Amino acid sequence: MNSFVAVVLALAALVTVSQAGLDKKESIELLEKCKKETGATEDPEQLFTSQDIPTTPEGKCMMQCVLREKKLMKGDKVDAQAVSDFFEKTYADNPDQLEKAAGAVAECALLDVSGKDKCDVAVAYLECGKKKGFRL
Repeated sequence: MNSFVAVVLALAALVTVSQAGLDKKESIELLEKCKKETGATEDPEQLFTSQDIPTTPEGKCMMQCVLREKKLMKGDKVDAQAVSDFFEKTYADNPDQLEKAAGAVAECALLDVSGKDKCDVAVAYLECGKKKGFRL
């Protein structure tokens, strides 16, 4: 799997956190941890509820931190095997959602992220996934 497609898969994985049944409390705790690490000012609970994607540099890095902590992103790269494992587990019994994710991957793979830092890369794919109907 090329790393570009893996990035898209990882970000689609992140934006399906709620859809995958991940506990709200756990999601907010991870956002809180990453907020402290990055110095972001965004309110994690508000982000979770509103599904807004941060626009400040620190907020963008908070989202990259979440991907890293979920073991889906390392630096500005994605762990393709971890992403593959995530989708196998998450969508094992939901072929419609798997098909939706594949469509988002196909479209988001066309994004040009060259020259962006790891935080902007993370946000670019999160925005694309959100446009395709995935939740944070």
